[in-house]
Amino acid sequence: MKTLRYVIVGIGAGILSQHKMALELGSFELVGGMDVTENGRLRAGELRVPFYDDLNLLISETRPDAAVILAPHPFHAKLAIQLLDAGVHVLVEKPIAVRTSEADAMIEAAKRNGRKLAVNFQHRARGEILTLSRLIKEGQLGQVQTIHMVAAWPRTTFYYKSGAWRGTWRGEGGGVLMNQAPHNLDLWCFMFGLPKRVFSWTRNLMHDIEPEDTVHAICEWESGALGSLHISTAEAGRMETLEVVGTKGSAVVSGKELIFRSLKEDFALTAKTSAEAIPIITAELGEMQLQPGDGHHLDVYRNFHDAIVNDAPLLASGEQGRQSLELANAMILSSHENRPVELPLDRKRYDELLDELIAKSND
Repeated sequence: MKTLRYVIVGIGAGILSQHKMALELGSFELVGGMDVTENGRLRAGELRVPFYDDLNLLISETRPDAAVILAPHPFHAKLAIQLLDAGVHVLVEKPIAVRTSEADAMIEAAKRNGRKLAVNFQHRARGEILTLSRLIKEGQLGQVQTIHMVAAWPRTTFYYKSGAWRGTWRGEGGGVLMNQAPHNLDLWCFMFGLPKRVFSWTRNLMHDIEPEDTVHAICEWESGALGSLHISTAEAGRMETLEVVGTKGSAVVSGKELIFRSLKEDFALTAKTSAEAIPIITAELGEMQLQPGDGHHLDVYRNFHDAIVNDAPLLASGEQGRQSLELANAMILSSHENRPVELPLDRKRYDELLDELIAKSND
């Protein structure tokens, strides 16, 4: 397997522990790390690679094939564009950026330079998610009617105070929607695409932070499907649950389990032809073999390598990674303006809102 030369930008980030497993791959050679913190210098020393605090010097001296960006997301766009313009393939942590307009610029830079831009959405590679996606594509649920997702990502005051950038408009560009929820939003977009309309309520229910710790939203897709979403860092004791209901059956993902119920007859047909006012609905539990996939970071790295070397489709390309950000931006805009927001997102209006929120920030 061809070995690629990698650098890590933001090597001092806490999320590094999740990415270090890639060092075990024979296709991965770490040749340098960059950060602006002393913690980054320490991490580079532990990994026995040269440390840099200047991106241009890192690029010129290490000559990397690919870069992994772990820096806080307000820096993703600038760093990625600089690397892509230098001819380096880029894998960026979620979210792809803070503003959809920034993601647009990153995608354009990747196209301009003929380089890969991938986003670290490893949950796409979970076996139960891959299996549910297949069921939907094969029509085993019929016409999708409703989609419901709830998730709790409990966080503490200690967590938010562990970094001055956390829980601020200037430092994160949002709260739960920009930090924890991107994985959930990405699963929605992965299986159903972007909604055409969203109305949301962002609230701060517990934490002393500037942006939201909780979001509740309703969405409508072009197909007519409706969805609800509730995600919070102010709640605990609940598992991530995704329920999809269609005319031929329903499926529920709870944790790592997938439960599938198939109707004996498509309800779209039953509703039109039944002689009963309230028909008897029979369903059977579907037995299936989950597709292989643990949803680990290694799945992302193996795919990224295959994309660079063999031009394989990316697990989450820049264009696909932009969708969850666009949805998050739309939810923030909807709540702050108390109105439904149509997608595609009005980039200019969202940038104006975020600029206003940053101007009022305590940072």
